[in-house]
Amino acid sequence: MSKELGAEADVVSDLVRHEHCPLCQGPSRKHLEDTNDLHYGIAGHWTYHRCDVCAVVFLNPAPTAEFLANAYDDSYYSYQDYAPPKALHTWIKRLIGFNPGITGDPSFDHPGRILDIGCGSGQFLYRMQCAGWETHGVELSRRAAEIGNSRHRLNIQAGTLASATLPPAHFDYVRLNHSFEHLLDPHETLARIHTLLAPQGHLFIGVPNTAGWQARLFGKYWWNLGPPVHPFNYCHTTLARLLTEHGFDVVSFRTNSNFAGILGSLQMAVNDRRGIRADTGRLFRNPAAKLISHWLAKFSDVFSRGDCLEIVATRRSQ
Repeated sequence: MSKELGAEADVVSDLVRHEHCPLCQGPSRKHLEDTNDLHYGIAGHWTYHRCDVCAVVFLNPAPTAEFLANAYDDSYYSYQDYAPPKALHTWIKRLIGFNPGITGDPSFDHPGRILDIGCGSGQFLYRMQCAGWETHGVELSRRAAEIGNSRHRLNIQAGTLASATLPPAHFDYVRLNHSFEHLLDPHETLARIHTLLAPQGHLFIGVPNTAGWQARLFGKYWWNLGPPVHPFNYCHTTLARLLTEHGFDVVSFRTNSNFAGILGSLQMAVNDRRGIRADTGRLFRNPAAKLISHWLAKFSDVFSRGDCLEIVATRRSQ
């Protein structure tokens, strides 16, 4: 991110104050956390509330779409180019049970057409393309879209889902992996996805899990809390209710944690007083600590109380 950690902005003018829950319009909420951005140094002071009705965690006041569009710069992690992983490295990680990049995407009998929303420079789309899929993406960053298109021909449209030109009932698979929590318009997004999915098409959403042990243990230092770029954070109950409301049937859900939810949160707490980036420090860079934290995180997944939630749903038959 472009702003240095600790940059002061006591007043951020482009904010929206909510009198009711912005997701369900519930009238009551509980104050949850007061915090700053400890990841990228985006200026401002942020407050999260939890709705008493739908349990969504939301920023109030919340940033505007324009503010969020300007919050990301070219150094953002998902905007970078990539290369296929080395086979030996992949094998070693599987051997020791260190596989933080593995997600619970559904399996398909044959390749189809995929839309990845918030796809960055398209690393996942590239893998699907290699497996024979017709790839499409939507990405806010023009530079990241250009990387995916010019180097890998992934057909990524720069902009928002609302501005993208996409055929209806076209996609067998729509995916939002750690992008849904970045969106200010979850209702509009799911309504549009419903029109884009082919009959019985699959939807995958991966988000931080506010009902996980890590979220409850670390509070404002939870690695995946993510102010202000996460205006909403979800639990299984909230997300399942939202999907049902928009014409989807939930097929499966699981939690899928990695070392960052524990080790990164600890490092963030240590770094707070020092005014440095969350991922800077010996603790976060220690290989043994990473492995142990990863194993502990995977143990929390056994009880579905892990750091990140993954839900697979299908478009409901009319």
